[in-house]
Amino acid sequence: QGDFAVWTQTFKSEFTNPKIHHITLAWDSADGTIGEIDEFIENGFTLEATAVLSASNVNRPLKYNSELVVRGLQTESEWEEMIRVQVASSHDNLPPSEWERFYRTQALRYQDMERAGFGQWYGGFLNGQLAGGLGLFHHQRVGRFQSVSTAPDFQRRGVCQTLVYEASRRLLDSGTVDHLVMCADPDYHAIKIYEAVGFERQITEHGVYWWDKNHHS
Repeated sequence: QGDFAVWTQTFKSEFTNPKIHHITLAWDSADGTIGEIDEFIENGFTLEATAVLSASNVNRPLKYNSELVVRGLQTESEWEEMIRVQVASSHDNLPPSEWERFYRTQALRYQDMERAGFGQWYGGFLNGQLAGGLGLFHHQRVGRFQSVSTAPDFQRRGVCQTLVYEASRRLLDSGTVDHLVMCADPDYHAIKIYEAVGFERQITEHGVYWWDKNHHS
């Protein structure tokens, strides 16, 4: 209590890029205690909960789509299509042009990580068309999922479950990692997809965020 000014100033001191128009603070709590957030809420921040799930082995889900071809993205055009899928399935709190810029920057970073041997970005293809994708990268024998996305036209066809299962199985079978981790909204339907593959909730993390709605950068 009383640390609102300290933490907001710490964020601004650490992140000095003038194009950053948001503040995000998050913390771990073994017992799930949220902590003193009243002053943040009073100042326009939003509370967010994130479930952390892990798995050391996975199960083939009931909604497994055997027609989905799961493989790493191979061409520039496939990465372009992946960005389009991500933008189409993104939150509406920013305009599509801002999401596209964000995902393009992310794609370059993930491609660098792929070349360095830290993981792979997988696409799921139905009849040659990209239906969804995700990143799975690893460090110190832990694999971590990035940006699981399904194209709006391919929802409810087992794309997400199949992608998560296949990417998980391949990395675990390679012997590169001991377990996998992913984060999800505990109240969003997607978390049931991950649990169906064999991921189990470990802890719930909390955070508060604010962004200047007059800026979209």
